[in-house]
Amino acid sequence: MADKEPCREGDDGAMTERRVYAVLTGDLVRSREIKNAYGEECMRRLKETLAEIGKDYVAPFSIFRGDSFQGVSSNPGEALKDAVLLRLKFIAGFDRDNSALRLDARIAVGIGTVRYLPGDGLAGEGDGEAFRLSGLELDAMKKAGRGIIVTTPWEDFNTTLSIFCDVLDRMIDGYTKRQAEAVMLTLEGLTQKEIGDRIGTSQSAVSYRLRGTGYDTIQKIIEWYRLQIREQLD
Repeated sequence: MADKEPCREGDDGAMTERRVYAVLTGDLVRSREIKNAYGEECMRRLKETLAEIGKDYVAPFSIFRGDSFQGVSSNPGEALKDAVLLRLKFIAGFDRDNSALRLDARIAVGIGTVRYLPGDGLAGEGDGEAFRLSGLELDAMKKAGRGIIVTTPWEDFNTTLSIFCDVLDRMIDGYTKRQAEAVMLTLEGLTQKEIGDRIGTSQSAVSYRLRGTGYDTIQKIIEWYRLQIREQLD
């Protein structure tokens, strides 16, 4: 579903509607090591992945400090899936045959209102509840070793959500690059046969890669999150 363009006041970008957004803020893990080995290839992959996921965002992903990024979506119910897909795309799409160097990211999602977006639509200078929640969590994630976390204005929801995000982290951290690719394409709606045709292997090989990944659990967590957001907004 494409995002609806937020209402702005004049050219200063001030938001004039009290709707809920998702701000996704992240940074690459071990970026210096990977950049030293791959140079511009690392940044090219980062830009391509962010452009793909954020193509319909009200503020598409912008990159700052070299390896950090931020984007704003007006579809908060899809924010967890977007965060999962970002990590899977980074892991799967970067030199699959080299297991030693693994491109990955920490992603903090803040759900809430957005008070201000610059008139040019860039996320980096925005402000509001969703921005503050996202930025605070990213700083904390580095110390805690987390890969995905989503924080909302609803405390009871956050308690359970944090547990599910920890489950997602443990699952994704254990994937090989080929497993990450198979799970990613499954989450994008492809059948095992279609995945095999896409990556040039058999359906049985895809089934083998998916075995033990718990991809169905990821799908259930994403759907649970989507329904919870819908109930909170209703």
